[in-house]
Amino acid sequence: MIVRRLTALIAIVLCFFAPQSYSIAQDKPNPHFGKLGPADFNLPSNPIIDTNTNAVVLADVGTVHFVGNKHSWFSWVYKRQTRIKILNKSAFDLATRKLVLYNGDDDGEKLTDVAATTYNLENGQISETHLDKQDIYSTKIDKNLTEMKFTLPAVKEGSIIEFTYTETSPYAYNLPSWSFQSDKYPCLWSEYQVSIPQALFYVVVREGIHGYVVDKGSEGNESYRVTEKADRFALGTQDEDLYVHARTTKHQWAMKDIPALRAERYLYTPANYLDRLEFQLSKTYNGSEYKDWTNSWAKATDELLEREDFGLPIAEDNEWLDDLVTRAEGSGSSVLEQARSIYYYVSSHFTCTDHDDKYITTTLRNVVKKNSGTVGDINLLLIAMLRRKGWQADPVVLSTRDHGYNLSSYPVLNKLNYVIARLKLGDKAWYLDASNPDLGFGRLPGECYNGHARIISKKDSASVYFEADSLKERRTTMVIIANSEKGMEGNFQTTLGDQESYNFRQMMIKKGQKEYFKDAQAAFGEDLTLSNGGIDSLTSPEEPAKVHYDFVLNNPPGSAVVYINPMLWNDLRKNPFTAAERRYPIEMPYTSDENYIFSMEIPQGYVVDELPKSTKVAYNGDQGFFEYLIDQQSDRIQMRCRLRLNKAWFPAEDYGSLRDFFTYVVKKENEAIVLKKK
Repeated sequence: MIVRRLTALIAIVLCFFAPQSYSIAQDKPNPHFGKLGPADFNLPSNPIIDTNTNAVVLADVGTVHFVGNKHSWFSWVYKRQTRIKILNKSAFDLATRKLVLYNGDDDGEKLTDVAATTYNLENGQISETHLDKQDIYSTKIDKNLTEMKFTLPAVKEGSIIEFTYTETSPYAYNLPSWSFQSDKYPCLWSEYQVSIPQALFYVVVREGIHGYVVDKGSEGNESYRVTEKADRFALGTQDEDLYVHARTTKHQWAMKDIPALRAERYLYTPANYLDRLEFQLSKTYNGSEYKDWTNSWAKATDELLEREDFGLPIAEDNEWLDDLVTRAEGSGSSVLEQARSIYYYVSSHFTCTDHDDKYITTTLRNVVKKNSGTVGDINLLLIAMLRRKGWQADPVVLSTRDHGYNLSSYPVLNKLNYVIARLKLGDKAWYLDASNPDLGFGRLPGECYNGHARIISKKDSASVYFEADSLKERRTTMVIIANSEKGMEGNFQTTLGDQESYNFRQMMIKKGQKEYFKDAQAAFGEDLTLSNGGIDSLTSPEEPAKVHYDFVLNNPPGSAVVYINPMLWNDLRKNPFTAAERRYPIEMPYTSDENYIFSMEIPQGYVVDELPKSTKVAYNGDQGFFEYLIDQQSDRIQMRCRLRLNKAWFPAEDYGSLRDFFTYVVKKENEAIVLKKK
């Protein structure tokens, strides 16, 4: 386990039992929603606003409180008010708002009190254009989800848009999350307030790196009208309204002058570092007893194992799978060979339609019938098949890199979007993902290497960590040049590492070999001519992919001076780190060990005029190194270059040294051999 990133991802388990009351000095702009003057169109001078800013969020305020409902319980009421200044057309998308409502029964989530206005300043006068209620559109996504959408009218460059709406939901499991920060637009003021009856207790997850100007809690009292449903088996009974008095926990958070989170290179997903709050129900109290919800991994495991769309289908006998298992296992003599055959059968016969759903969306029988399904459908089917052999196979839930980090200390199930299989054979554990046919047995896509994951098992449920630092990627490239009748003729071949091979196979599915070599020739231009291109092990996922081709260097005949960069085939053309500073960690996809071997016969009639110098440089002790060794022996130049990084994740404070290291590497790798005609 690697403990990291906590400066940017702060998880606070804060149940609303006894809130602390404290605050930090604040300077709230108090926008007075619905009232604007000409002065409001002038943006203040602020370092978070620059020439690249397309819009500014002037104020964004959200509140949550609870009301009693007809289920003898509570519903939350969420109100949001937002004001935005549109600076240019690149931000016109902000005028369209989309909200998704869940309707699991006849009393689902509801959207009310929608109001939106576009303000424009023309000749010193403010014009107002209001949203027509008829322009609020409803689209059914599936049987439970409905999308509500509206677009503010008359938006142009310089407009101020303002909207407000209210959502009411009987589903108290998750309160609405709140983002103080945008990945594109700076915000002058963002505020969130909650008022929660002390019958509901939540865990608060705080993420981001910026501090609050307001962070205070208090207690109060509220009265709630709840409806107790009549006993349908008792004649003459009616619904009864009850008034419940309860202590409330109140909390207010606010941030001021929050810069946009500019996406930087080598971040798995910027959303990991957005300043935001998330809530998950931890405990409820009905007046006489407490009930724990998903407040521990043990409880989350039990919940998942009892779900009809997760644990129960793979716990069934599933005798109907035996014919399929017999067909899939083939003629393998050993247990491992049979397991490998079953894995490859599933990965090659079932098409994944969605890599972002850990649950079974239909039934395992339907998955087999359709030969397709989500990653949950396919990998849980794989587990069910492996269990029919009497082997221990269990699901492992995780969050992929583009979905964001999940917490090891506390289960938040909606942060987990992916499931793989763990197969235990003796003392050896194999982690399998059959949702992609280009993965080898026992290998996972890089997207799964995102930290904490959880084994869901009745026997040995536990945490497991898939860290990018554990991915050891090695690439070897060899270039040999000799003299011929055509001139300087050579051969190129490169052997990719496991992850690069997987990514390369994915690319080949879309592009094809012919187009790949066509693009390679175009990239070199007139510097050289490619021929006899080929790719080895393209359909063997457990073998490294190898690319090779012949080439001829197109140097002008009879040139007095010839410049040859031995690293012409290197991918690192320029420093990937150019910014003067960085606020967020550097998250590379894997550790790397790149070896480059170059051998060139000096062309007849030429001598070496300049040769780059050999060098060796270490980075941060044993975290990496770069060596460039070159030598001339008789009529041949030999060069070996190696760039190695033993880590994939670096804290933001290492950015300067990492940038300087790559500056040196790129400069060295761009040095040329100079040949002079005799």
